[in-house]
Amino acid sequence: MQPMTFWFILASVLIALEIFTGTFYLLVFGVAAGAAGFTALYGYPLAAQLVVAAVFGVIGLVWLRRRPKIERPADDVLDIGQAVEVSTWLDNNTARVRYRGTEWDARLMEGETAQPTHCIIREIRGNTLILSAKP
Repeated sequence: MQPMTFWFILASVLIALEIFTGTFYLLVFGVAAGAAGFTALYGYPLAAQLVVAAVFGVIGLVWLRRRPKIERPADDVLDIGQAVEVSTWLDNNTARVRYRGTEWDARLMEGETAQPTHCIIREIRGNTLILSAKP
């Protein structure tokens, strides 16, 4: 098998595997193998092909590590703003509420003294819902 064929088959396999994983790392290595394949196509020796593959791989990995991370804002929780109904409040402004098919601990927001039955979720701290009176 000629080196050019090997590199292009390797590039194809890596890029095909990337479709199943979605990590971009295999895509980087596939592109590096493709670049080495083109180096072999133009008749450069094996050492040059390996150097090209290594350089493309390292540049791709550095690019992947330095790209900005997409982080969700803390207030991007779909539960915030949802309505819940509290059947009984305990003495310390806490309650157990049924929400999304399970029981949750709930606490009244600071500054609110009334214990309403219809509340909305204002915040989530751990597994405790912070509630306020429904507007």
